[in-house]
Amino acid sequence: MRLVGRIRLKRYKGPKKSAIDVGVGSGVLSLQMVQHGFQKVYATDINPNAIVGLSEYMGTTKLSRKIELDLGHLFGKWDKPTELIVFNPPWLPASRNLDNLDKAIYYEEDIFSEFFAEAKNRLLPEGRLLFFFSNLAQITNLTKEHPVEKELAEGGRFKLERCYTKSVRAASKKTKRNQHWRSSEKVELWELSHSK
Repeated sequence: MRLVGRIRLKRYKGPKKSAIDVGVGSGVLSLQMVQHGFQKVYATDINPNAIVGLSEYMGTTKLSRKIELDLGHLFGKWDKPTELIVFNPPWLPASRNLDNLDKAIYYEEDIFSEFFAEAKNRLLPEGRLLFFFSNLAQITNLTKEHPVEKELAEGGRFKLERCYTKSVRAASKKTKRNQHWRSSEKVELWELSHSK
């Protein structure tokens, strides 16, 4: 996934004044955006461990002035429109109530409709939305619904520019878990823009 994101960010030709990284996690995407010339990245996460870990990693370096962190849901306190929004959400639907740590792995039912509605208001007219996902939930029969496909079919807010897919490497031979589905798993990078 990092490779797919790196390739897309390398080819990004739009303005690079600011970007929002929703669900920053370890900070890989935010760090790549800075590396590829973004002046300011606003990053959020609902997990305090992600915010503390990335904050400690950056310390008082130049990175801490280029990447601004907020502990919050989806866009947190960032409401100013931006050139680029990236989102690498959880890939599996929740089957029970979640605490903040679980939300790194499982998504709640309304998260994507809420995300796309908010993203519409926070993306500049010529901006781009990069959405990372996987077909994992579909191939393991947890759901038939794909959030981006649903948004494109029903939302009316965004249009598809490109979709990149990459097959997942085979599981380690040492694993004892049944992962027969790994050969069908693909990670996806969806590039969306405002629908006119």
